[in-house]
Amino acid sequence: MKRLHLMKLSCAEAEKVCTKAEYKEAGLIEKLRLKLHLYFCRTCNDYYHNNKKLSNLLKKAYIKTCSSQEKEAFRNKIKNGTSKSS
Repeated sequence: MKRLHLMKLSCAEAEKVCTKAEYKEAGLIEKLRLKLHLYFCRTCNDYYHNNKKLSNLLKKAYIKTCSSQEKEAFRNKIKNGTSKSS
């Protein structure tokens, strides 16, 4: 019975392990404990699957970040009150 208690995760712990698993940072025991928790907890199971969907969508999306120079140009435009591109 003590071993089963060691395998138990709280919902807060499950959330942390879920994030670690998403980034391939969770160990085997952590993943097993998470799977056990997800089997019994519908809320965490939904969170886990929604988190995976979001991560997959972000991987597929083409997201371009601004360079430091572009960010500075935007700041200057906002500061000077101009909205049109040069």
